[in-house]
Amino acid sequence: MIDSRLAIAATALTEIAEGADAELLRDLVPVLARGLVMAQREMLLYLLDTEPDWPWNQ
Repeated sequence: MIDSRLAIAATALTEIAEGADAELLRDLVPVLARGLVMAQREMLLYLLDTEPDWPWNQ
């Protein structure tokens, strides 16, 4: 459901953040937020295409 490239990026960011200091984490917040927005978009598109109970799929 979620693009594999997004999953790889999230894993890489998590590994970087494990040993990071506060300044680096501050810089990573926008990157993590962008990843969350992309994941939300992917999930919504998946649901729009596959859920038969939603009004636009009838």
